Amino acid sequence: MHMKQIEYVTIKNASNKVLKKMRQIGEEKAQRLQKIQDRWDNGEYENLEVVQL
Repeated sequence: MHMKQIEYVTIKNASNKVLKKMRQIGEEKAQRLQKIQDRWDNGEYENLEVVQL
């Protein structure tokens, strides 16, 4: 795994990029949770121990 080249951007652009990335990650996480919820509703999870994270 090699390091990506660091991009030099202004503070504003950097923060926008970070916010955009965070939003994207949030959406991906939400979609994963939704899929899990759907599978749960369909009864795909049996004998599952629920752990509070």
